[in-house]
Amino acid sequence: MNYSFSLFLICLPLTAAAQTQATPAQLLGRWEVIRYSEQGVQVDKKQAALPQAQAVYAHVGSQRAAIWYGYDETTGERPPRRFERWEERDSIAEVKRVAKAIAMPYFAVFFADSTLALYNKEDFTHAIYFPESRRYVFSPSTMSIDILQPGGYGKIEAQVLLLTDRRLLLFLPEEAEIVELVKTEFVLP
Repeated sequence: MNYSFSLFLICLPLTAAAQTQATPAQLLGRWEVIRYSEQGVQVDKKQAALPQAQAVYAHVGSQRAAIWYGYDETTGERPPRRFERWEERDSIAEVKRVAKAIAMPYFAVFFADSTLALYNKEDFTHAIYFPESRRYVFSPSTMSIDILQPGGYGKIEAQVLLLTDRRLLLFLPEEAEIVELVKTEFVLP
């Protein structure tokens, strides 16, 4: 509860600043995600990916063991050897997967017709991965963005904490996550 109150106090001035300065035209264009929460751990896509991926696995490892293997470390029982082998294989594979996700640039492109394009783009080959197209509704009066799921089945509600010509800071209340984006040169993928 104390954390929520602190987050509110930190974000309140940012929200007020965003409401007085932002215009809908500032949202248009291509934005690169540079900070977000990966499975509950805040990560910075511009920093080394491997140590961050290891921190993510340390955070979710026991939960993965309970879900995927059925092992509960809180019982105090010594883990079976086969679990230790599974845990080693799982940690290697998951850390590698998360490190790749952190290292690969992720973009959001807001178009004037309320279309939102989301995709990963590999640096070296410029290959596009996991492209998505969604609709969005930007409400300048409340500084919020509703991102509509394909087929109209649900939506993601985002509160705009800060919107300038170069920086976008979003709060996703459902995930209790802050996402930071920076505007980049728009080049068609």
